Amino acid sequence: MVKFKPKMSLKERILEILANAPSEVSGEVLAKELYVSRTAVWKAIQGLKNEGIEIQATKKGYFLKYKDLLLPSRLNELVSKLILWEKVVYKFEVSSTMDVAKELAERGDKAIVIAEKQTAGRGRLSRAWKSDLGGLWITLILLDKRPLKSALGFPFLSALAVANALKKTYNLSPTLKWPNDVLLSEKKVAGILLEVKGETDLMEYALIGVGVNLNNKVSQEPFEQKAISVSECLGKEVDRFAFLSSLLQNFKALYLNLSMQEILRNWKSLSSTLGRPVKVRTLNESFEGVALDLDDDDGALLVQTETGIRKVYSGDCFYLR
Repeated sequence: MVKFKPKMSLKERILEILANAPSEVSGEVLAKELYVSRTAVWKAIQGLKNEGIEIQATKKGYFLKYKDLLLPSRLNELVSKLILWEKVVYKFEVSSTMDVAKELAERGDKAIVIAEKQTAGRGRLSRAWKSDLGGLWITLILLDKRPLKSALGFPFLSALAVANALKKTYNLSPTLKWPNDVLLSEKKVAGILLEVKGETDLMEYALIGVGVNLNNKVSQEPFEQKAISVSECLGKEVDRFAFLSSLLQNFKALYLNLSMQEILRNWKSLSSTLGRPVKVRTLNESFEGVALDLDDDDGALLVQTETGIRKVYSGDCFYLR
């Protein structure tokens, strides 16, 4: 059986045992191992089921149907080594990690929110993001009091951290697409969502949502751009925890050590956007041109059109053949 840290709840301890068990574990064994009553075990099992975790009850005991979980004990151990956050809030199923993170940020919690699946995951402009089991669905809460303008660099920093982690963990060669996508073979493997709250020129908090297709089956709808998962790319299931660990370590290093200009310079070195013909669609218009560069101050996309250089702060960018 597994040794546990005292801070783990009964539900988390039961989940840990079931995730590591090769077959059913009886309520009697769980009660004896955890020094609780059979009734307490049953209530905890029901609580896990209510959270969406699929636990099958048989005559021999309880069996966890889906075992590739980012278990709380490992998450807590990981975040204890990072100085940007104080805790991990782990959920099996939520509407959106961004919604949970917003409530925590309003309370002043320096937390990371992770869910195994989202029922109402979203990307930019409130677009639906299919978030099934096997992917990485996470929101990072940043509570630093810093100039509001600095938040403009967070999507680039986050995309760079994802790309670095994909390379280090799986030996892949991702590219970056303006404004917030990570690609493998020109197909979307990850996206970034940023929400910021601040007053005047000072940031109160930032929520950085990161969605990465790892072992999940990828749906091509409603994206106009084709998507892919890491497991599809490699032809096998991959270690999600190793990727998460690398992602957070990369994010911390970039966040603490690099300026906005250095982040953009590193981002551009992996860009698949710059130098190619693109179609840009904003809320008000669409136009075509060649993506020249990023503005060094704010990351805006500079596009050479027939009428001159256009500076785009927000919008969708499509590659033209």
